[in-house]
Amino acid sequence: MDTVGIIVLVVGALVVGWGYRYVGETREGYGWLITAIGAGIGGFVGSESLGATSTWGPEAGGLFLLPALIGAVLVGGIVEWVVRTASPTDQTRRIAH
Repeated sequence: MDTVGIIVLVVGALVVGWGYRYVGETREGYGWLITAIGAGIGGFVGSESLGATSTWGPEAGGLFLLPALIGAVLVGGIVEWVVRTASPTDQTRRIAH
């Protein structure tokens, strides 16, 4: 993977992380950056580390886009779920009920 592939991977991970912010109950803060890091790792693994299954689809700078997108969405979704589950809820709602 060259510089173009790395840039596409980073931008794609940021987009996936930001996109998960709008799925379900929205929370403020920078938790989407943690999701973006997970999406970046998933995108890299999807494109580079899955053997023959990671070499199909269009390519940009050595990054195979479809396997990277699938890996980013899957791992990013898991990380987003963990972040939302682990983050504290609003204390005023807890007291009111």
